[in-house]
Amino acid sequence: MATGILLIALLVIGTATVAGAHPNVARWWQYDKSTWQRSWQEYPQYRQEHQQWEQSHPLADRQDSRQERLRMRDQYRRSHFHRAISWQQGQTTWYEGNGYNGACGKPLVGLYAASRTLPCGSLVSVRSNGRYVLVHILDRGPYGSSSRIIDLSPSAFRQLAPLGAGVIYVHVVRLRLN
Repeated sequence: MATGILLIALLVIGTATVAGAHPNVARWWQYDKSTWQRSWQEYPQYRQEHQQWEQSHPLADRQDSRQERLRMRDQYRRSHFHRAISWQQGQTTWYEGNGYNGACGKPLVGLYAASRTLPCGSLVSVRSNGRYVLVHILDRGPYGSSSRIIDLSPSAFRQLAPLGAGVIYVHVVRLRLN
């Protein structure tokens, strides 16, 4: 009974955060979120490449097949990885801008952010407490506080903390678009 409860607790704790789900993946916050929700096997081009490998290696044993699947997984992950350009640490909060055009000339919809220093359109990974969200810089700000380095849309902030948290400490990494 105690062993079963311990096993369930470890499963819940281990998958509670993105970091817990990917403890052996370096720089996991620089990947598209789809990387952790889908497999390479869900994409026709990867499946076709794998089928061609299987056809050209009819005598492959289990170990060879496993190595090929791992190679395909790594290739899939590389295609969803964004290299870091710069980073900052500081505080963030959220602001409601949905329906308006941001200072960068784009409508503020979905996962967006405001920054005083990052270029318009930049892809940014914002992480806090083992969670992360990818946003685009579409507005200027934050104003009124020098300790805040970025302001997030409500939907982006909710992926890191409840809106009631107000201000949270974050690591912001500007990523190169693939």
